[in-house]
Amino acid sequence: MSIITAPFGADAAALLMGEGELTFLGAAVLLVATQIALLLVSWLFVFRPGALAALPSLPGRDPGGAIRAGLGWGILAWIGATAASAGVVWVLESLGIAAEPQAAERAIQILDPWLVILAVVILAPIAEEVFFRGVVFNAWLREGGRRWAFIGSSALFALIHASIVALVPIFLLGLALAWIYQRTGNLLAPIAMHAMVNGVSVALALLVRFDVVRLPV
Repeated sequence: MSIITAPFGADAAALLMGEGELTFLGAAVLLVATQIALLLVSWLFVFRPGALAALPSLPGRDPGGAIRAGLGWGILAWIGATAASAGVVWVLESLGIAAEPQAAERAIQILDPWLVILAVVILAPIAEEVFFRGVVFNAWLREGGRRWAFIGSSALFALIHASIVALVPIFLLGLALAWIYQRTGNLLAPIAMHAMVNGVSVALALLVRFDVVRLPV
Protein backbone atom coordinates (compact mmCIF):
# COMPACT_ATOMS: atom_id res chain seq x y z
CA MET A 1 0.00 0.00 0.00
CA SER A 2 2.82 2.43 0.84
CA ILE A 3 4.38 1.73 -2.59
CA ILE A 4 1.12 2.62 -4.31
CA THR A 5 0.46 5.80 -2.33
CA ALA A 6 4.04 7.08 -1.98
CA PRO A 7 4.07 9.13 -5.25
CA PHE A 8 0.97 11.01 -4.08
CA GLY A 9 1.98 11.41 -0.44
CA ALA A 10 2.65 15.14 -0.49
CA ASP A 11 -0.52 15.95 -2.42
CA ALA A 12 -2.60 13.69 -0.19
CA ALA A 13 -1.16 15.24 2.96
CA ALA A 14 -1.92 18.75 1.69
CA LEU A 15 -5.45 17.73 0.71
CA LEU A 16 -6.24 16.03 4.02
CA MET A 17 -4.46 18.39 6.39
CA GLY A 18 -4.59 21.75 4.61
CA GLU A 19 -2.26 24.27 6.21
CA GLY A 20 -1.48 22.08 9.19
CA GLU A 21 -5.15 21.74 10.08
CA LEU A 22 -7.48 18.79 9.63
CA THR A 23 -9.80 19.40 6.67
CA PHE A 24 -13.33 18.07 6.22
CA LEU A 25 -12.11 15.45 3.72
CA GLY A 26 -9.21 14.52 5.97
CA ALA A 27 -11.52 14.07 8.92
CA ALA A 28 -13.90 11.86 6.95
CA VAL A 29 -11.08 9.68 5.63
CA LEU A 30 -9.53 9.49 9.09
CA LEU A 31 -12.71 8.16 10.68
CA VAL A 32 -13.45 5.41 8.16
CA ALA A 33 -10.20 4.36 6.44
CA THR A 34 -8.71 2.37 9.32
CA GLN A 35 -11.95 0.52 10.03
CA ILE A 36 -12.44 -0.44 6.39
CA ALA A 37 -8.82 -1.61 6.20
CA LEU A 38 -9.24 -3.77 9.31
CA LEU A 39 -12.36 -5.42 7.89
CA LEU A 40 -10.65 -6.06 4.55
CA VAL A 41 -7.58 -7.60 6.19
CA SER A 42 -9.76 -9.76 8.42
CA TRP A 43 -11.82 -11.00 5.48
CA LEU A 44 -9.04 -11.51 2.93
CA PHE A 45 -6.41 -13.10 5.13
CA VAL A 46 -8.34 -14.75 7.97
CA PHE A 47 -12.02 -15.48 7.41
CA ARG A 48 -11.96 -16.18 3.67
CA PRO A 49 -9.10 -18.74 3.80
CA GLY A 50 -10.44 -20.15 7.11
CA ALA A 51 -7.26 -19.46 9.06
CA LEU A 52 -9.20 -19.36 12.33
CA ALA A 53 -11.80 -22.02 11.71
CA ALA A 54 -12.75 -22.29 15.39
CA LEU A 55 -13.49 -18.56 15.75
CA PRO A 56 -16.88 -18.03 17.45
CA SER A 57 -19.21 -16.71 14.78
CA LEU A 58 -21.74 -13.90 14.92
CA PRO A 59 -24.28 -13.79 16.42
CA GLY A 60 -23.00 -16.68 18.55
CA ARG A 61 -24.81 -18.05 21.56
CA ASP A 62 -27.33 -15.88 23.42
CA PRO A 63 -26.87 -12.72 21.31
CA GLY A 64 -29.33 -10.73 23.43
CA GLY A 65 -27.48 -11.55 26.63
CA ALA A 66 -24.14 -10.71 25.03
CA ILE A 67 -25.38 -7.31 23.89
CA ARG A 68 -26.90 -6.51 27.29
CA ALA A 69 -23.68 -7.50 29.05
CA GLY A 70 -21.62 -5.38 26.67
CA LEU A 71 -23.80 -2.31 27.10
CA GLY A 72 -23.92 -2.65 30.88
CA TRP A 73 -20.20 -3.18 31.33
CA GLY A 74 -19.60 -0.50 28.71
CA ILE A 75 -20.80 2.20 31.09
CA LEU A 76 -18.27 1.10 33.70
CA ALA A 77 -15.60 0.81 31.01
CA TRP A 78 -16.27 4.39 29.91
CA ILE A 79 -15.96 5.65 33.49
CA GLY A 80 -12.69 3.77 33.93
CA ALA A 81 -11.25 4.94 30.61
CA THR A 82 -12.24 8.54 31.34
CA ALA A 83 -10.62 8.42 34.77
CA ALA A 84 -7.46 6.92 33.28
CA SER A 85 -7.38 9.64 30.60
CA ALA A 86 -7.73 12.35 33.23
CA GLY A 87 -4.86 10.79 35.16
CA VAL A 88 -2.61 10.70 32.10
CA VAL A 89 -3.42 14.32 31.24
CA TRP A 90 -2.63 15.37 34.82
CA VAL A 91 0.73 13.58 34.74
CA LEU A 92 1.67 15.08 31.37
CA GLU A 93 0.70 18.59 32.41
CA SER A 94 2.64 18.16 35.65
CA LEU A 95 5.68 17.39 33.50
CA GLY A 96 5.03 20.45 31.33
CA ILE A 97 3.89 18.39 28.33
CA ALA A 98 0.87 19.63 26.42
CA ALA A 99 -1.82 16.99 25.99
CA GLU A 100 -2.83 17.37 22.35
CA PRO A 101 -6.26 16.04 21.36
CA GLN A 102 -6.44 13.01 19.08
CA ALA A 103 -7.07 13.63 15.40
CA ALA A 104 -10.36 11.74 15.79
CA GLU A 105 -11.42 14.19 18.49
CA ARG A 106 -10.74 17.09 16.14
CA ALA A 107 -12.66 15.30 13.39
CA ILE A 108 -15.74 15.06 15.60
CA GLN A 109 -15.75 18.84 15.87
CA ILE A 110 -16.05 19.47 12.12
CA LEU A 111 -17.95 16.54 10.58
CA ASP A 112 -21.69 16.05 10.25
CA PRO A 113 -22.93 14.48 13.51
CA TRP A 114 -24.62 11.60 11.68
CA LEU A 115 -21.38 10.72 9.90
CA VAL A 116 -19.59 10.80 13.24
CA ILE A 117 -22.17 8.47 14.80
CA LEU A 118 -22.00 6.09 11.83
CA ALA A 119 -18.20 5.97 11.80
CA VAL A 120 -17.37 6.09 15.51
CA VAL A 121 -20.34 4.46 17.23
CA ILE A 122 -21.27 1.82 14.63
CA LEU A 123 -18.46 1.10 12.15
CA ALA A 124 -15.47 1.42 14.49
CA PRO A 125 -16.75 -1.00 17.17
CA ILE A 126 -17.64 -3.63 14.56
CA ALA A 127 -14.40 -3.37 12.57
CA GLU A 128 -12.05 -3.07 15.53
CA GLU A 129 -13.65 -5.86 17.55
CA VAL A 130 -13.73 -8.24 14.59
CA PHE A 131 -10.01 -7.60 14.08
CA PHE A 132 -8.56 -7.14 17.58
CA ARG A 133 -10.73 -9.56 19.52
CA GLY A 134 -11.98 -11.85 16.76
CA VAL A 135 -8.67 -12.23 14.92
CA VAL A 136 -5.73 -11.00 17.01
CA PHE A 137 -6.98 -12.25 20.39
CA ASN A 138 -7.83 -15.70 19.04
CA ALA A 139 -4.56 -16.00 17.14
CA TRP A 140 -2.54 -15.11 20.24
CA LEU A 141 -4.70 -17.37 22.38
CA ARG A 142 -3.93 -20.27 20.08
CA GLU A 143 -0.20 -19.58 19.80
CA GLY A 144 0.78 -17.97 23.10
CA GLY A 145 -1.96 -18.64 25.63
CA ARG A 146 -4.46 -16.52 27.52
CA ARG A 147 -2.01 -14.02 29.05
CA TRP A 148 -0.43 -13.06 25.73
CA ALA A 149 -3.82 -12.95 24.06
CA PHE A 150 -4.97 -10.31 26.54
CA ILE A 151 -1.73 -8.30 26.51
CA GLY A 152 -0.98 -8.55 22.80
CA SER A 153 -4.44 -7.72 21.46
CA SER A 154 -4.82 -4.82 23.91
CA ALA A 155 -1.37 -3.40 23.10
CA LEU A 156 -2.00 -3.45 19.35
CA PHE A 157 -5.44 -1.95 19.94
CA ALA A 158 -3.85 0.93 21.87
CA LEU A 159 -0.99 1.49 19.42
CA ILE A 160 -3.23 1.80 16.38
CA HIS A 161 -4.91 4.84 17.93
CA ALA A 162 -1.52 6.63 17.85
CA SER A 163 -2.02 8.89 20.86
CA ILE A 164 0.25 9.29 23.88
CA VAL A 165 -2.64 10.58 25.98
CA ALA A 166 -4.92 7.69 25.02
CA LEU A 167 -2.31 4.91 25.06
CA VAL A 168 -2.86 3.74 28.65
CA PRO A 169 -6.66 4.24 28.75
CA ILE A 170 -7.15 2.41 25.45
CA PHE A 171 -4.86 -0.42 26.55
CA LEU A 172 -6.98 -0.83 29.69
CA LEU A 173 -10.14 -0.65 27.59
CA GLY A 174 -8.67 -3.36 25.37
CA LEU A 175 -8.22 -5.61 28.39
CA ALA A 176 -11.86 -5.05 29.34
CA LEU A 177 -13.02 -5.82 25.81
CA ALA A 178 -10.94 -9.00 25.71
CA TRP A 179 -12.30 -10.02 29.11
CA ILE A 180 -15.95 -9.69 28.12
CA TYR A 181 -15.27 -11.44 24.82
CA GLN A 182 -13.72 -14.44 26.55
CA ARG A 183 -16.39 -14.41 29.24
CA THR A 184 -19.30 -14.52 26.78
CA GLY A 185 -17.67 -16.26 23.82
CA ASN A 186 -19.56 -13.85 21.58
CA LEU A 187 -18.15 -10.93 19.58
CA LEU A 188 -21.41 -9.05 20.04
CA ALA A 189 -20.44 -8.40 23.68
CA PRO A 190 -17.22 -6.42 23.01
CA ILE A 191 -18.88 -4.74 20.02
CA ALA A 192 -21.69 -3.53 22.29
CA MET A 193 -19.25 -2.46 25.01
CA HIS A 194 -17.11 -0.60 22.48
CA ALA A 195 -20.19 1.07 20.99
CA MET A 196 -21.32 2.20 24.45
CA VAL A 197 -17.92 3.70 25.29
CA ASN A 198 -17.68 5.49 21.95
CA GLY A 199 -21.34 6.49 22.05
CA VAL A 200 -21.11 8.23 25.41
CA SER A 201 -17.89 10.00 24.36
CA VAL A 202 -19.36 11.15 21.05
CA ALA A 203 -22.59 12.31 22.69
CA LEU A 204 -20.69 14.45 25.19
CA ALA A 205 -18.38 15.82 22.47
CA LEU A 206 -21.34 16.82 20.31
CA LEU A 207 -23.14 18.43 23.24
CA VAL A 208 -20.05 20.56 23.85
CA ARG A 209 -19.64 21.28 20.14
CA PHE A 210 -23.17 22.68 19.85
CA ASP A 211 -22.96 24.56 23.17
CA VAL A 212 -25.59 22.43 24.87
CA VAL A 213 -23.04 21.74 27.58
CA ARG A 214 -20.21 24.10 28.50
CA LEU A 215 -17.05 22.75 30.05
CA PRO A 216 -15.26 24.82 32.70
CA VAL A 217 -12.21 26.59 31.31
